[in-house]
Amino acid sequence: MTIDVDPDLLRSNLERADAGVLVAVLAQLTGDPGIVDRFATKISFRPDPPELAGTTDPETAAALADEVIAAMGSARPAGALVADDPDLFARVAPLALGTEVGREYVGLLLEQGGFHPSQPVLPRTAKLPEGFKVVIVGAGIAGMTAALECAAAGIDYEIIDRNDEVGGTWYTAVYPGIGVDTPSAYYSLSRDINGDWSSYYPQGGEYQSYLQSVADKNSLREHTRFGTEVEALSWDDGHHQWQIRTVGPDGASDVSYANVVIPAAGYLNRPRWPDLAGRDTFGGISIHSAEWDPNLDLTGKRVAVIGAGCTAVQIVDACADQVAHLTVFQRQPHWVAPRKRLSDDVPEHRRWLNTHIPYYANWNRLKSFWGTADNNYPVIVRDADWAADHLSISPANDVLLQMCLEYIDRVFGAGSELARKVTPDFAPYGKRIIRDPGGYYAALARPHVDVEASEPARVNEKGIVTQDGRQIDLDVIVYATGYYLDFLSTVDIRGRDGVRLSDVWGDSPSAYRGGTVPGFPNLFISSAPNYSPGHGAGHNFGVEVMVHYVMECLQLMALRNASAIEVTPEAFGRYVQQIDEAMAGTVWCHTPTAHTYYRSAGGRIVTAFPFRLIDVWQSHRAPIEGDFILT
Repeated sequence: MTIDVDPDLLRSNLERADAGVLVAVLAQLTGDPGIVDRFATKISFRPDPPELAGTTDPETAAALADEVIAAMGSARPAGALVADDPDLFARVAPLALGTEVGREYVGLLLEQGGFHPSQPVLPRTAKLPEGFKVVIVGAGIAGMTAALECAAAGIDYEIIDRNDEVGGTWYTAVYPGIGVDTPSAYYSLSRDINGDWSSYYPQGGEYQSYLQSVADKNSLREHTRFGTEVEALSWDDGHHQWQIRTVGPDGASDVSYANVVIPAAGYLNRPRWPDLAGRDTFGGISIHSAEWDPNLDLTGKRVAVIGAGCTAVQIVDACADQVAHLTVFQRQPHWVAPRKRLSDDVPEHRRWLNTHIPYYANWNRLKSFWGTADNNYPVIVRDADWAADHLSISPANDVLLQMCLEYIDRVFGAGSELARKVTPDFAPYGKRIIRDPGGYYAALARPHVDVEASEPARVNEKGIVTQDGRQIDLDVIVYATGYYLDFLSTVDIRGRDGVRLSDVWGDSPSAYRGGTVPGFPNLFISSAPNYSPGHGAGHNFGVEVMVHYVMECLQLMALRNASAIEVTPEAFGRYVQQIDEAMAGTVWCHTPTAHTYYRSAGGRIVTAFPFRLIDVWQSHRAPIEGDFILT
């Protein structure tokens, strides 16, 4: 390949690179796994949260840079192993990632590193019939992923979205401080890795720009009906199609049809306003974080933020320096983890390496994934003996608890009133753990910021009355009170014999693999119950695994010349039972004092899956044909 960059800049950045990653890059450029043996003993590792960074001495760094430059300027040797060869990958991965990598993870990591796309399992010896169409509801990351996979498989598709642009949450949520709390190096699509993030945890606008760029490159808007609300889905058993009733931007109703529907609208969509006496009487500005007015200026205002979750934390962090006085009302504190770096800005040399050196961004993404993946699984699994006399549920969980407690004591002072207010009474991960953007705890300790360890008693024209009867006069009340837990409850979905999905689910929604439910053929719910990673990775992992499985199900239909696929009640029941049995051993079932959206009104944990990521990935490689009715 041709090296068209400044040679001095190239060498300088290579010598500052992660040495372990650079060895992996060199091995892939040359196809020579023996390179690992030559360099392995010269590389050590240091924490570079959430991963480990490979380091070496200056002489070795210079020699490694020389070899990478030579390999980039040379043709690959004849007979060399290809870059995504599993054997080559298994040799280089431990050195690049800094830990041993079990052989069972190789296929998963090759995909999550973007070294190759998700690999088909069922034979591609049959095609779906002419005119076969998939409709995707939602143009967020899940819908976009489904669209890209349909396009790659040559399947006709259409996206329907109520907004006027792609992005979903990242398009609609614009409150101050909104940002990604999954490491940016990982939080992208494995088929479209961005190596040029400005921050390790970028603001929402930067992530939205990334999603828009994906739409641009793949012409997704040409396949999208924007400003269109899906009101109802009805299964037509005679034609084995879904009837889709929509309302367009002009208010006109429309009916269309599709062979398959993939609802990808997420389950946190409708803002939840608290049932708070007098809320409508407030004479100032009331605003929900999900419906933020970009023109609202908080400078010099007396502001209250109701909530203590991730959104509230980001808003407080962003606006504490602007307001005249800030009161934070927390119903219940969350565990807050400290920022691990002095700055979230990605160093220029790392951005340069990601965008100029082959495979470097892939390994950077993979290191970020590996640092937040199944290595975290022990944190959510309950050790009964340990939990019997600890607030934490296991030794691994206690490491996190002690780190968070140390952070509380460091900022507020051990035993202080503020420390007491912000310390939860449940184990970490009982509620979604929060990463401090950098100034949240520091803001709470400032003189013009007060923390009320309770919900407001009521609202009046002047402001808020506290539980102990104090009046707090305000200019603005910010309701960072989250969303209703909606598993498609706003859409009238009717399957066989007109049965409503909402009636089947009641207050405890559940699904089989692929987001499938008996009685609802050809319906694959991407943001389905128990499909979100709870201990690591990110939403993008669950989405990619799910969509791969859906494509395999469609291929099974093609192979069997079937026009409908439906999970059997028996398979559905077994799978849900497996989830519930595994869930019983997790932190979410052993933190009764934690108020969490993970739990439905019926008491069942319905968002996270209780398995390792590798288990979820492996179990979604291909459908078990006996678990389905194909007609």
